[in-house]
Amino acid sequence: MSMKALQIVDKETTELVRMPIPEPGPGQVLVKVTAVTTCPQWDLHIYYGKPMFTHQAYVPFPYPPGQPGHEMTGTVAKLGEGCTQFEPGQTVSAWKDPGHNQLGCYAEYVVIDENFLLAVPKELHYTQVASLELAMCVGASVMKLKRAVGIEGRRCAVNGLGPAGLIALQMLLAEGAAAVTGIDPNPERRQIARQLGADQAYEPGAPEVAPRGSESAFDIAIDCVGYPEAVRYIMDHTTEAVALFAVQRDDYILNHKSLTVIGYPGHHREAAEYALELIAANRLNLAPLVSVELPLEAYTQAVDLLRSQKAVKVCFVPGISQAD
Repeated sequence: MSMKALQIVDKETTELVRMPIPEPGPGQVLVKVTAVTTCPQWDLHIYYGKPMFTHQAYVPFPYPPGQPGHEMTGTVAKLGEGCTQFEPGQTVSAWKDPGHNQLGCYAEYVVIDENFLLAVPKELHYTQVASLELAMCVGASVMKLKRAVGIEGRRCAVNGLGPAGLIALQMLLAEGAAAVTGIDPNPERRQIARQLGADQAYEPGAPEVAPRGSESAFDIAIDCVGYPEAVRYIMDHTTEAVALFAVQRDDYILNHKSLTVIGYPGHHREAAEYALELIAANRLNLAPLVSVELPLEAYTQAVDLLRSQKAVKVCFVPGISQAD
């Protein structure tokens, strides 16, 4: 039995390859992929041959088949030796990225460690649970922010309204924030933020965004941009604490000694369970992050949509074809 998988074989060059359906080893689960969503940071870096992190010297091509896909939901097809948490046919989502040196999720089937999966309610549409891994990442920051300074009743801001920012604003609202403001130069993303519950959404530099020291400045904020200028901007408009979620590639300068800066705490299962609870309770809606659904064959089109910011996320459905 064979399956199809996407492979980035060289810079800006992809192929749809045929390969054997993998066998799960001890502690692993073979999942039939229902849907997998893009992670714009990974996809845009790898496709254009740019290392994701500063410590990486280059992108090794050909990249492993199925990579860098990792935000996946599907059904259990086969259990490896010793697996006891799931049953064949059960709906699951990946909550942790197992790494990029093995078969990824841009494929019809994928093998994942049992402990990197969570059972999800089968009645939820795949667009609601495919991006659980990203929701886990954001949830880790929100949980740390809550424990450090509290969220309930605070004036909050989210800097950057890409996929992570749109999740962060919903989580802040779920935690009882008095108000949540989104900041992004893209008017379409500001509109999505409002639709998801943001009280206000402004472009950077808008006069409505009060500076630090003003009574109407933000109490706390989450940065989902990562560029030094953007981080400095949100620090200059926040009074108490800023959580740094975005991947840091350059040094940041802290100009305010009384401002608490909260670093990223790392991935953990508790944050995944937290995110899934919010999804199941209809307090976190991931479906609006999916701008379009495409087959794996349309990966180049998807990258173009992400690069031009015409899509927040693209959802690949391996079961459909280009003709569909």
